[in-house]
Amino acid sequence: MNWLIDLFTKPSVAQQVIAIALTAALGLMLGKVKVKGISLGGAGALFVGIGLGHIGLRVDGNVLHFIQEFGLILFVYTIGMQVGPGFMDSIRRHGLVLNVLSTSIVLLGVVVTLCLYFFTDMHSNVPVLIGMLCGAVTNTPSLGAANSAFAAAGVDTSLTGIGYAVAYPFGVIGIILVMLLVRIVFRQNPDKAAKDYAADIAASTKEIESCSLTVDNQNLFGTMLKDIPDLISSGVVVTRLMRGSDIFTPNGKTILQEGDKVHIVGMPDAVASMEKIIGRRLEKPITKETAADGSSAILVKTVLVTNKKVLGKTIGALALAERYGVNVSRVVRSGFKFTGRLDLRIKFADKLRLVGTQEGIEAAAKELGNSLTALDHPEILPAFLGILLGVIAGSIPIAIPGMPTPLKLGLAGGPLIVAILLSRKRKIGPLNFFMANSANLMLREFGLTLFLSCVGLNAGIKFFDVLLNGDGVYYMGLAALITFIPLAIVATVGHLAFKVNYLSLCGVLAGATTDPPALAFANSQADSEAVNIGYASVYPLTMLLRILSGQVLAILLMSAV
Repeated sequence: MNWLIDLFTKPSVAQQVIAIALTAALGLMLGKVKVKGISLGGAGALFVGIGLGHIGLRVDGNVLHFIQEFGLILFVYTIGMQVGPGFMDSIRRHGLVLNVLSTSIVLLGVVVTLCLYFFTDMHSNVPVLIGMLCGAVTNTPSLGAANSAFAAAGVDTSLTGIGYAVAYPFGVIGIILVMLLVRIVFRQNPDKAAKDYAADIAASTKEIESCSLTVDNQNLFGTMLKDIPDLISSGVVVTRLMRGSDIFTPNGKTILQEGDKVHIVGMPDAVASMEKIIGRRLEKPITKETAADGSSAILVKTVLVTNKKVLGKTIGALALAERYGVNVSRVVRSGFKFTGRLDLRIKFADKLRLVGTQEGIEAAAKELGNSLTALDHPEILPAFLGILLGVIAGSIPIAIPGMPTPLKLGLAGGPLIVAILLSRKRKIGPLNFFMANSANLMLREFGLTLFLSCVGLNAGIKFFDVLLNGDGVYYMGLAALITFIPLAIVATVGHLAFKVNYLSLCGVLAGATTDPPALAFANSQADSEAVNIGYASVYPLTMLLRILSGQVLAILLMSAV
């Protein structure tokens, strides 16, 4: 058995791997344990690491630092790849109010931290204070950014891990507590909030609609479809044409005749405009009519774009209508819906709704790819290239007036921003910067677990000494202020001044702290998309601000010491 003891205790590559793997495995097990519906999730690795570090499990400092930073890079890069496609759209679609509220939470957290720095004795222990700020809002990337700043200054980063760990528990509980207080104090009914939200969305949302029109405008007789005034610029798509008893898919060169009936798809305003130009709306859409020839019946099928040869081309350039008799009625991309307008460029993993004959759709689907296997096969080269560019971007010094040292986005900020940009661009030359959800989730959880395991092992060396013999309880109390005060203020203002829906407000509170347990609790209150949309709307900007604020505050306070 001596070999087994040596394997766990004597420094070697195997021992280092075993230490990290053991911490991660036990941490993930702990993270799955639920108490009244709340679990630690990935943070379980942090606390297991603290425990194992305390009892003497060690990893070489250089190895520990490398694995920690590499895990952080994987984590933030995959976050950027996930939120990038909808980064600007989420802000535009759901308004600036939610992002103003979440930004206020971030800034108020910084203000409370500065107050603790100036009015308590925490000015003598800046690393712990910054760790408390990161833990109080359960934001791991901000801890990574702060650690990068401290490491560059030669400061012991184990202290930030201690601050993070003592602040984390109330960081989770405090967010949920604020949600409950808002619900009780302002007498909010989650079910009523869900109904109110659904009613507001129904009143304000303009979904893509379709209808059938009869060609009554005599000026259009003998005119090609593409020459209908404003048709192409409006984004309206003519998916079917009925002539007599025959139904077929037209193309831009199809000539309209008296008595023709067309089926169009578009945004409500554009459809209403086409109704005025083409003719009256039919009560029974031609989509419900039976074709004269059953063999040429018009079908509808959703096809996945996976063929790299068509990426970047416009729907018009593909000429599916002219070549296969197939029209694109809708496009779904990263959860957002568009009409199949001719100037829309195709991107990898777009879902195209095709209208045409079975033979035509099959031929178009073959050209477009339509391969689920292609989504499951990760693009490794673009991922490594993206990480390379992210690390380079994070290492660029940015001189800011008033800052004692140049600011760097660091290993947390650089990969995040680069990933957001690349995921929005999706394709550069032959490289396809798309990451399937399964691969993204795997890499993200892997990176987060590595990072928190290493932070825990490093912090565990001193954690219990600080907690039991030092100022651990005192630190917890101060960190609770960083958690509670900003959330309570913004929640009150959001409800009273901005009249934000209760469930949307809960989503903002969870998103502003990037806290999945709080998100899960908020979702458990009622069946509504309000929480998830609020969370997703503020998450990208909040994550970026958390990373930058942690690093900037670390640099400023260290320079003042």
